[in-house]
Amino acid sequence: MSDYTIRPLDAGQFPQVEKPILTYMRGFGESIRVPIVMWAVEGKGKRILIDTGSGDSQRALKYHRSLEQSEGQRPGSALRWIGWNPEEIELVILTHLHWDHCSNNNLFKRAEFIVQEEEMNYANSPLPVHAVAYETPLIGTSPLWVETASRFKMIHGDQKLLPGISSIHLPGHSPGFQGVLIETLKGPYLIAGDCIPLYENWKGDGHEKHIPPGVHTDLFSCYRSFEKIEETGATVLPGHDMRIFNTSVYP
Repeated sequence: MSDYTIRPLDAGQFPQVEKPILTYMRGFGESIRVPIVMWAVEGKGKRILIDTGSGDSQRALKYHRSLEQSEGQRPGSALRWIGWNPEEIELVILTHLHWDHCSNNNLFKRAEFIVQEEEMNYANSPLPVHAVAYETPLIGTSPLWVETASRFKMIHGDQKLLPGISSIHLPGHSPGFQGVLIETLKGPYLIAGDCIPLYENWKGDGHEKHIPPGVHTDLFSCYRSFEKIEETGATVLPGHDMRIFNTSVYP
């Protein structure tokens, strides 16, 4: 076991998201508040960030949806609030390249960015239905992550990144999605991100054991990824659930 701690950081919130976007074919007619979460992981003398959040509220409204983001929720401010200087962070792990997870890479001047090569390949040429999520030229813009692409370290599949921290390839939501498995003094924790956006996705509904995310590229892969997560025995931390902030530091 390792002494890593995990802090969820609130980097803004979507005030109204149709629930079936997160829980496949469930919750029609229901809208929920959804946070953008960055994860600050600290231990063994290291500070590691997982995901870098979205663009600002104006960009979000132009290309995506309404985003509420105070000055304190801007990624740089959220990090400074816990005593981190963005320019000192040397490692950033990107779960995937959707716009709300990788739009502030330029804050991290010294960082290397860990990305699955399969994710980069798909982000450069997604199906048209996913063009908005990846901010491709099809919607009249280009993704903000391209400014830091020269510092991307491409990996393939599961990989140990540091002692006690591993990337776990969990395709389904996107082809190159990766969760982050972290050893703590209370056992393994998995930052599951959009593979499991809500606790409900993991806990199921009484009929199904797990519920896939509404946004996905491959349902078969979603279910295989659920099985893979089960094998880790980890405590799952979902990617877009307001209840994640009920605890300020995990474990």
